[in-house]
Amino acid sequence: MSDYTGHYYSRNAVLKETAGFNPDIPGKGVILYEVLRIQEGICLFLEDHLDRLQGSVKLSGFDYSVNPLQFRELLGDLIRKNDILAGNIKIVLHFPVGVPPVVYAFFIPHFYPTSSMYSAGADTALFTATRPEPNVKKLTRGVRDKAEQYIRSENLYEVLLVNEAGLVSEGSRSNVFFIRHDLIRTPPGDQVLKGITRNKVIQLCRKLNIKLIEDPISIDELNKFEAVFLTGTSPKVLPVRRIGSMIYNPDHQLTRLLAVAYDELAADYIRQRRHTL
Repeated sequence: MSDYTGHYYSRNAVLKETAGFNPDIPGKGVILYEVLRIQEGICLFLEDHLDRLQGSVKLSGFDYSVNPLQFRELLGDLIRKNDILAGNIKIVLHFPVGVPPVVYAFFIPHFYPTSSMYSAGADTALFTATRPEPNVKKLTRGVRDKAEQYIRSENLYEVLLVNEAGLVSEGSRSNVFFIRHDLIRTPPGDQVLKGITRNKVIQLCRKLNIKLIEDPISIDELNKFEAVFLTGTSPKVLPVRRIGSMIYNPDHQLTRLLAVAYDELAADYIRQRRHTL
């Protein structure tokens, strides 16, 4: 599990000092989680994250109800107590064996792309791996740890996972979109974790009349695309400069259009929630 930041964390809605917190939650069981971006003290697209968390619970076979009001209150308390208005919070649902689940929430270190990365694009590469249960946001060390080691060793921003059939699915911590002839393609939702930012971009494409299809992407096709971009909680909409040795246009008009539209959508969400505080 990621390290923590801040002076306080939440355990079952009770705030405690992080000085006594062990982020490597002990014991056997299943760990489900969500990572939310905090902007101007607001949990961005909180309802979508909680819906996905409930979906992960259901797909994992547990009988547990994610209460939006309770989560909103505990996250608000955590933000105010730490006095952190921008960053990432991790929600963890730990289902130990034979005992009730435990809810943790805490700030985690984050890395947001620099302005130069948004203009020049991110460096990525292919990485052979398949995540089990792609629609469940479950803590599994294997794929994620190996991907992160490779990212560090090759000085990359992200790797794109490729399965045994030679199909690109998603990034290790992001979703990916490909552009050719003003058509955007992205791997099907049943093959990837349906990221919140991914969903928002798909909705924006419909709103802006941008042609988009969910379609398997073969590695043999990668040299035919003009542009590629990633989506995620931290990167938002981030253009890709290269996948391995293949170079792409980081300044494609559709990438820029969607990046601006997404930022406007987030800003509007924050304005609406601020008025209700």
